Amino acid sequence: MSKFDEMSDYLPEYFSRLLEMQEILKTQAPEFEQQNEAIFSITDQLFITSATWGLDRWEGLLNIQRDGSEDIEMRRARLINKVSNIPPATYRSLEHAINRFLRNPSALVRLLPKQYEFTVDVNIDDLQHVRQIVETLELMKPAHLAYVLRAGLNERLQIIDTVTVNYRRYRRVKELRVGLSVTRDLNEVVLR
Repeated sequence: MSKFDEMSDYLPEYFSRLLEMQEILKTQAPEFEQQNEAIFSITDQLFITSATWGLDRWEGLLNIQRDGSEDIEMRRARLINKVSNIPPATYRSLEHAINRFLRNPSALVRLLPKQYEFTVDVNIDDLQHVRQIVETLELMKPAHLAYVLRAGLNERLQIIDTVTVNYRRYRRVKELRVGLSVTRDLNEVVLR
Protein backbone atom coordinates (compact mmCIF):
# COMPACT_ATOMS: atom_id res chain seq x y z
CA MET A 1 0.00 0.00 0.00
CA SER A 2 1.41 3.37 -1.01
CA LYS A 3 1.63 6.31 1.34
CA PHE A 4 -0.98 8.15 -0.79
CA ASP A 5 -3.52 5.32 -0.30
CA GLU A 6 -2.67 5.08 3.38
CA MET A 7 -3.20 8.81 3.91
CA SER A 8 -6.45 8.87 1.91
CA ASP A 9 -7.82 6.03 4.07
CA TYR A 10 -7.65 8.33 7.09
CA LEU A 11 -9.96 10.87 5.43
CA PRO A 12 -13.72 10.60 5.12
CA GLU A 13 -14.73 9.32 1.70
CA TYR A 14 -16.41 12.50 0.56
CA PHE A 15 -13.35 14.51 1.57
CA SER A 16 -10.84 12.25 -0.20
CA ARG A 17 -12.77 12.59 -3.50
CA LEU A 18 -12.10 16.31 -3.70
CA LEU A 19 -9.55 17.19 -6.39
CA GLU A 20 -7.78 19.69 -4.12
CA MET A 21 -7.38 17.08 -1.39
CA GLN A 22 -5.99 14.52 -3.84
CA GLU A 23 -3.41 17.05 -5.04
CA ILE A 24 -2.43 17.83 -1.44
CA LEU A 25 -2.03 14.11 -0.69
CA LYS A 26 0.02 13.54 -3.88
CA THR A 27 2.36 16.31 -2.79
CA GLN A 28 2.63 15.30 0.85
CA ALA A 29 2.90 11.51 0.43
CA PRO A 30 6.52 11.53 -0.83
CA GLU A 31 7.49 13.95 1.94
CA PHE A 32 6.01 11.66 4.58
CA GLU A 33 7.78 8.66 3.03
CA GLN A 34 11.11 10.50 3.20
CA GLN A 35 10.37 11.46 6.79
CA ASN A 36 9.58 7.84 7.68
CA GLU A 37 12.79 6.63 6.02
CA ALA A 38 14.79 9.26 7.93
CA ILE A 39 13.16 8.19 11.23
CA PHE A 40 13.95 4.52 10.57
CA SER A 41 17.50 5.41 9.52
CA ILE A 42 18.03 7.37 12.72
CA THR A 43 16.67 4.58 14.89
CA ASP A 44 19.00 2.13 13.10
CA GLN A 45 21.94 4.24 14.30
CA LEU A 46 20.97 3.60 17.94
CA PHE A 47 22.08 -0.03 17.64
CA ILE A 48 25.58 -1.13 16.66
CA THR A 49 24.32 -4.13 14.69
CA SER A 50 22.31 -1.94 12.30
CA ALA A 51 24.26 1.34 12.38
CA THR A 52 25.88 2.64 9.20
CA TRP A 53 26.65 6.35 9.20
CA GLY A 54 26.35 6.41 13.02
CA LEU A 55 29.38 4.15 13.50
CA ASP A 56 31.64 7.22 13.70
CA ARG A 57 29.72 8.43 16.75
CA TRP A 58 29.86 4.98 18.39
CA GLU A 59 33.63 4.85 17.81
CA GLY A 60 34.01 8.28 19.37
CA LEU A 61 31.93 7.29 22.41
CA LEU A 62 33.95 4.11 22.98
CA ASN A 63 37.36 5.66 22.19
CA ILE A 64 38.10 3.35 19.29
CA GLN A 65 40.52 4.56 16.63
CA ARG A 66 39.10 4.00 13.17
CA ASP A 67 41.26 2.25 10.61
CA GLY A 68 40.47 3.59 7.14
CA SER A 69 40.76 0.19 5.47
CA GLU A 70 38.08 -1.50 7.60
CA ASP A 71 34.66 -2.24 6.20
CA ILE A 72 31.39 -1.69 8.10
CA GLU A 73 31.17 -5.29 9.35
CA MET A 74 34.68 -5.15 10.86
CA ARG A 75 33.94 -1.81 12.52
CA ARG A 76 30.73 -3.27 13.98
CA ALA A 77 32.63 -6.32 15.25
CA ARG A 78 35.15 -4.09 17.04
CA LEU A 79 32.37 -2.00 18.61
CA ILE A 80 30.37 -5.04 19.71
CA ASN A 81 33.53 -6.51 21.17
CA LYS A 82 34.21 -3.34 23.15
CA VAL A 83 30.63 -3.05 24.42
CA SER A 84 30.22 -6.72 25.31
CA ASN A 85 33.48 -6.96 27.24
CA ILE A 86 32.33 -8.40 30.53
CA PRO A 87 35.10 -8.39 33.20
CA PRO A 88 35.12 -12.04 34.32
CA ALA A 89 36.57 -13.59 31.19
CA THR A 90 36.17 -17.32 30.73
CA TYR A 91 37.80 -19.29 27.98
CA ARG A 92 34.43 -19.49 26.20
CA SER A 93 33.95 -15.72 26.28
CA LEU A 94 37.48 -15.29 24.89
CA GLU A 95 36.74 -17.81 22.14
CA HIS A 96 33.48 -16.04 21.31
CA ALA A 97 35.20 -12.64 21.13
CA ILE A 98 38.02 -13.97 18.91
CA ASN A 99 35.61 -15.82 16.62
CA ARG A 100 33.96 -12.48 15.76
CA PHE A 101 37.08 -11.62 13.77
CA LEU A 102 37.35 -14.95 11.96
CA ARG A 103 35.60 -16.05 8.78
CA ASN A 104 35.15 -19.59 10.06
CA PRO A 105 34.97 -19.64 13.87
CA SER A 106 37.89 -21.87 14.82
CA ALA A 107 39.40 -20.35 17.97
CA LEU A 108 40.30 -22.71 20.80
CA VAL A 109 41.39 -21.21 24.11
CA ARG A 110 42.99 -23.56 26.64
CA LEU A 111 44.40 -22.74 30.06
CA LEU A 112 47.78 -24.25 30.92
CA PRO A 113 47.50 -25.36 34.53
CA LYS A 114 50.01 -23.99 37.06
CA GLN A 115 51.71 -21.86 34.39
CA TYR A 116 49.57 -18.67 34.51
CA GLU A 117 49.27 -18.88 30.76
CA PHE A 118 46.73 -19.84 28.14
CA THR A 119 46.99 -20.73 24.47
CA VAL A 120 44.83 -19.48 21.65
CA ASP A 121 44.76 -21.80 18.64
CA VAL A 122 43.37 -20.35 15.41
CA ASN A 123 43.19 -21.82 11.94
CA ILE A 124 45.85 -20.11 9.83
CA ASP A 125 43.41 -19.52 6.96
CA ASP A 126 41.27 -17.27 9.20
CA LEU A 127 44.00 -14.89 10.32
CA GLN A 128 43.22 -11.68 8.45
CA HIS A 129 42.64 -9.44 11.47
CA VAL A 130 45.50 -10.37 13.80
CA ARG A 131 45.81 -6.84 15.21
CA GLN A 132 42.16 -6.80 16.29
CA ILE A 133 42.46 -10.27 17.81
CA VAL A 134 45.52 -9.21 19.84
CA GLU A 135 43.74 -6.02 20.96
CA THR A 136 40.74 -8.07 22.05
CA LEU A 137 42.89 -10.53 23.96
CA GLU A 138 44.80 -7.74 25.69
CA LEU A 139 41.55 -6.06 26.64
CA MET A 140 39.74 -9.14 27.91
CA LYS A 141 42.39 -11.37 29.45
CA PRO A 142 43.03 -11.31 33.17
CA ALA A 143 46.08 -9.17 33.99
CA HIS A 144 48.01 -12.01 35.66
CA LEU A 145 47.81 -14.35 32.66
CA ALA A 146 50.04 -14.48 29.61
CA TYR A 147 48.93 -15.99 26.33
CA VAL A 148 50.36 -17.57 23.22
CA LEU A 149 48.55 -17.01 19.91
CA ARG A 150 49.22 -20.02 17.73
CA ALA A 151 48.19 -20.30 14.11
CA GLY A 152 47.95 -23.80 12.73
CA LEU A 153 46.41 -25.93 10.07
CA ASN A 154 43.28 -27.82 10.88
CA GLU A 155 43.89 -30.52 8.29
CA ARG A 156 45.12 -34.06 8.36
CA LEU A 157 48.66 -34.44 7.06
CA GLN A 158 49.75 -37.55 5.27
CA ILE A 159 53.44 -38.35 5.38
CA ILE A 160 54.55 -40.08 2.22
CA ASP A 161 58.27 -40.27 2.89
CA THR A 162 59.93 -42.79 5.15
CA VAL A 163 61.85 -41.82 8.23
CA THR A 164 64.73 -43.89 9.54
CA VAL A 165 65.42 -43.70 13.25
CA ASN A 166 68.69 -44.99 14.65
CA TYR A 167 68.48 -46.08 18.25
CA ARG A 168 71.91 -46.41 19.85
CA ARG A 169 72.83 -47.45 23.35
CA TYR A 170 76.37 -46.56 24.35
CA ARG A 171 78.60 -48.39 26.81
CA ARG A 172 79.47 -46.84 30.11
CA VAL A 173 83.05 -45.82 30.73
CA LYS A 174 83.77 -48.81 33.02
CA GLU A 175 82.45 -51.22 30.34
CA LEU A 176 84.81 -49.99 27.62
CA ARG A 177 87.48 -52.51 26.59
CA VAL A 178 90.05 -52.56 23.86
CA GLY A 179 88.59 -53.97 20.69
CA LEU A 180 84.94 -53.34 21.64
CA SER A 181 82.86 -50.73 19.88
CA VAL A 182 81.58 -47.74 21.82
CA THR A 183 77.97 -48.64 21.06
CA ARG A 184 76.34 -51.54 22.83
CA ASP A 185 73.23 -51.80 20.62
CA LEU A 186 72.47 -50.28 17.26
CA ASN A 187 68.85 -50.61 16.16
CA GLU A 188 67.49 -49.06 13.02
CA VAL A 189 63.71 -48.49 12.72
CA VAL A 190 61.98 -47.35 9.54
CA LEU A 191 58.78 -45.31 10.04
CA ARG A 192 56.33 -44.96 7.19
